[in-house]
Amino acid sequence: MAEMNVPERASQGKRRAQKRTTRVDLTAMVDLGFLLITFFMLASVFQKPKAMEVNKPVPLDSEELRCFVGKSKTFTLLAGKNDKIYCYTGADDALDTKIDTLTFSRQDLRRHIVQRQQEVSAKWGSPDELFVSIKLFPKSKFRNMVDLLDEMAICGVKRYAIVDELNQTDELVAMLTGNKLE
Repeated sequence: MAEMNVPERASQGKRRAQKRTTRVDLTAMVDLGFLLITFFMLASVFQKPKAMEVNKPVPLDSEELRCFVGKSKTFTLLAGKNDKIYCYTGADDALDTKIDTLTFSRQDLRRHIVQRQQEVSAKWGSPDELFVSIKLFPKSKFRNMVDLLDEMAICGVKRYAIVDELNQTDELVAMLTGNKLE
Protein backbone atom coordinates (compact mmCIF):
# COMPACT_ATOMS: atom_id res chain seq x y z
CA MET A 1 0.00 0.00 0.00
CA ALA A 2 2.63 2.53 0.96
CA GLU A 3 6.00 2.75 -0.72
CA MET A 4 9.28 4.39 0.29
CA ASN A 5 11.95 5.36 -2.20
CA VAL A 6 15.45 4.96 -0.77
CA PRO A 7 18.29 5.81 -3.18
CA GLU A 8 21.48 3.73 -3.02
CA ARG A 9 24.73 5.30 -1.76
CA ALA A 10 27.06 6.26 -4.53
CA SER A 11 30.08 7.13 -2.51
CA GLN A 12 31.37 6.64 0.98
CA GLY A 13 32.00 10.17 1.83
CA LYS A 14 30.21 12.43 4.11
CA ARG A 15 26.96 11.18 5.43
CA ARG A 16 24.04 13.42 4.88
CA ALA A 17 20.50 13.05 6.08
CA GLN A 18 18.55 11.43 3.34
CA LYS A 19 15.21 12.85 2.27
CA ARG A 20 12.89 9.99 1.95
CA THR A 21 9.72 10.40 -0.08
CA THR A 22 6.62 8.46 0.81
CA ARG A 23 3.85 7.67 -1.61
CA VAL A 24 0.49 6.23 -0.51
CA ASP A 25 -1.28 3.95 -2.96
CA LEU A 26 -4.91 5.13 -3.25
CA THR A 27 -6.16 2.34 -5.49
CA ALA A 28 -8.32 0.87 -2.76
CA MET A 29 -9.93 4.27 -2.08
CA VAL A 30 -10.78 4.69 -5.76
CA ASP A 31 -12.34 1.23 -5.83
CA LEU A 32 -14.39 2.06 -2.75
CA GLY A 33 -15.54 5.31 -4.35
CA PHE A 34 -16.77 3.52 -7.46
CA LEU A 35 -18.56 0.93 -5.34
CA LEU A 36 -20.36 3.67 -3.40
CA ILE A 37 -21.35 5.50 -6.58
CA THR A 38 -22.69 2.27 -8.07
CA PHE A 39 -24.61 1.44 -4.90
CA PHE A 40 -26.31 4.83 -4.69
CA MET A 41 -27.21 4.82 -8.38
CA LEU A 42 -28.76 1.37 -8.02
CA ALA A 43 -30.59 2.37 -4.83
CA SER A 44 -32.07 5.44 -6.52
CA VAL A 45 -33.37 3.34 -9.42
CA PHE A 46 -35.20 1.00 -7.02
CA GLN A 47 -36.80 3.93 -5.20
CA LYS A 48 -38.58 5.28 -8.28
CA PRO A 49 -42.34 4.81 -8.00
CA LYS A 50 -43.93 2.31 -10.31
CA ALA A 51 -47.34 3.18 -11.70
CA MET A 52 -49.96 1.52 -13.81
CA GLU A 53 -50.68 3.44 -16.97
CA VAL A 54 -54.32 4.40 -17.41
CA ASN A 55 -55.28 5.57 -20.89
CA LYS A 56 -58.56 7.42 -21.01
CA PRO A 57 -60.09 8.06 -24.42
CA VAL A 58 -60.89 11.50 -25.72
CA PRO A 59 -64.61 12.27 -25.31
CA LEU A 60 -66.46 11.55 -28.53
CA ASP A 61 -69.02 13.98 -29.89
CA SER A 62 -70.33 11.75 -32.65
CA GLU A 63 -72.84 9.03 -31.82
CA GLU A 64 -71.46 6.97 -34.72
CA LEU A 65 -68.09 6.59 -33.02
CA ARG A 66 -69.45 5.43 -29.68
CA CYS A 67 -69.08 1.78 -28.77
CA PHE A 68 -72.24 0.11 -27.54
CA VAL A 69 -72.00 -2.93 -25.30
CA GLY A 70 -74.84 -5.39 -24.80
CA LYS A 71 -76.65 -4.77 -21.53
CA SER A 72 -76.32 -8.38 -20.45
CA LYS A 73 -72.52 -8.17 -20.81
CA THR A 74 -72.03 -5.28 -18.39
CA PHE A 75 -71.07 -5.19 -14.74
CA THR A 76 -71.04 -1.83 -12.96
CA LEU A 77 -68.90 -1.18 -9.88
CA LEU A 78 -69.50 1.98 -7.87
CA ALA A 79 -66.87 2.88 -5.26
CA GLY A 80 -68.45 4.75 -2.38
CA LYS A 81 -67.46 6.18 0.95
CA ASN A 82 -66.31 4.00 3.87
CA ASP A 83 -64.57 1.57 1.49
CA LYS A 84 -67.83 0.13 0.16
CA ILE A 85 -68.50 -1.06 -3.39
CA TYR A 86 -71.97 -1.12 -4.88
CA CYS A 87 -72.43 -3.32 -7.93
CA TYR A 88 -75.19 -4.22 -10.32
CA THR A 89 -75.49 -6.02 -13.63
CA GLY A 90 -77.43 -5.52 -16.81
CA ALA A 91 -79.24 -2.42 -17.97
CA ASP A 92 -78.29 0.93 -16.51
CA ASP A 93 -81.78 2.35 -16.85
CA ALA A 94 -83.72 -0.56 -15.33
CA LEU A 95 -85.47 0.26 -12.07
CA ASP A 96 -85.68 -3.37 -10.90
CA THR A 97 -81.91 -3.78 -10.79
CA LYS A 98 -80.54 -5.70 -7.79
CA ILE A 99 -77.76 -3.77 -6.07
CA ASP A 100 -75.15 -5.66 -4.04
CA THR A 101 -72.97 -4.05 -1.40
CA LEU A 102 -69.41 -5.37 -1.23
CA THR A 103 -66.24 -4.63 0.68
CA PHE A 104 -62.72 -4.39 -0.68
CA SER A 105 -61.80 -7.80 0.70
CA ARG A 106 -60.22 -10.19 -1.77
CA GLN A 107 -62.88 -12.86 -1.43
CA ASP A 108 -65.90 -10.60 -1.72
CA LEU A 109 -65.04 -8.50 -4.77
CA ARG A 110 -63.09 -11.19 -6.62
CA ARG A 111 -65.87 -13.74 -6.10
CA HIS A 112 -68.43 -11.38 -7.66
CA ILE A 113 -66.19 -10.58 -10.65
CA VAL A 114 -65.41 -14.25 -11.33
CA GLN A 115 -69.09 -15.17 -10.93
CA ARG A 116 -70.07 -12.47 -13.45
CA GLN A 117 -67.36 -13.69 -15.86
CA GLN A 118 -68.81 -17.20 -15.64
CA GLU A 119 -72.34 -15.90 -16.30
CA VAL A 120 -71.18 -13.96 -19.37
CA SER A 121 -69.12 -16.93 -20.55
CA ALA A 122 -72.12 -19.26 -20.28
CA LYS A 123 -74.33 -16.89 -22.24
CA TRP A 124 -71.88 -15.43 -24.78
CA GLY A 125 -69.19 -18.13 -25.02
CA SER A 126 -66.22 -16.22 -23.61
CA PRO A 127 -65.44 -14.46 -20.33
CA ASP A 128 -63.68 -11.78 -22.41
CA GLU A 129 -67.11 -10.48 -23.46
CA LEU A 130 -67.61 -9.00 -19.98
CA PHE A 131 -67.40 -5.20 -19.83
CA VAL A 132 -66.86 -3.67 -16.38
CA SER A 133 -67.81 -0.06 -15.83
CA ILE A 134 -65.96 1.51 -12.86
CA LYS A 135 -67.56 4.59 -11.37
CA LEU A 136 -66.49 6.61 -8.34
CA PHE A 137 -68.61 8.64 -5.98
CA PRO A 138 -67.02 11.95 -4.91
CA LYS A 139 -66.34 10.70 -1.36
CA SER A 140 -64.55 7.54 -2.49
CA LYS A 141 -60.82 7.29 -1.96
CA PHE A 142 -58.18 7.13 -4.67
CA ARG A 143 -56.97 3.90 -3.09
CA ASN A 144 -60.37 2.34 -3.86
CA MET A 145 -59.92 3.03 -7.57
CA VAL A 146 -56.43 1.52 -7.48
CA ASP A 147 -57.80 -1.58 -5.74
CA LEU A 148 -60.53 -1.94 -8.36
CA LEU A 149 -58.00 -1.66 -11.19
CA ASP A 150 -55.79 -4.24 -9.47
CA GLU A 151 -58.74 -6.64 -9.26
CA MET A 152 -59.40 -6.15 -12.98
CA ALA A 153 -55.81 -7.22 -13.69
CA ILE A 154 -55.90 -10.14 -11.23
CA CYS A 155 -59.22 -11.52 -12.54
CA GLY A 156 -58.15 -11.10 -16.16
CA VAL A 157 -60.90 -8.68 -17.15
CA LYS A 158 -59.92 -7.48 -20.60
CA ARG A 159 -62.52 -4.76 -21.11
CA TYR A 160 -63.17 -2.16 -18.44
CA ALA A 161 -63.51 1.60 -18.27
CA ILE A 162 -63.38 4.32 -15.66
CA VAL A 163 -66.56 6.27 -16.31
CA ASP A 164 -67.13 9.82 -15.10
CA GLU A 165 -70.84 10.09 -15.89
CA LEU A 166 -73.39 8.83 -13.40
CA ASN A 167 -76.76 7.67 -14.74
CA GLN A 168 -80.17 7.35 -13.07
CA THR A 169 -79.38 4.02 -11.44
CA ASP A 170 -76.13 5.41 -10.02
CA GLU A 171 -78.00 8.41 -8.61
CA LEU A 172 -80.52 6.05 -7.04
CA VAL A 173 -77.69 4.01 -5.50
CA ALA A 174 -76.15 7.21 -4.16
CA MET A 175 -79.43 8.28 -2.61
CA LEU A 176 -80.09 4.87 -1.03
CA THR A 177 -76.57 4.47 0.38
CA GLY A 178 -76.05 8.02 1.62
CA ASN A 179 -73.32 8.93 -0.88
CA LYS A 180 -73.45 12.54 -2.01
CA LEU A 181 -73.00 13.37 -5.67
CA GLU A 182 -71.38 16.76 -5.02
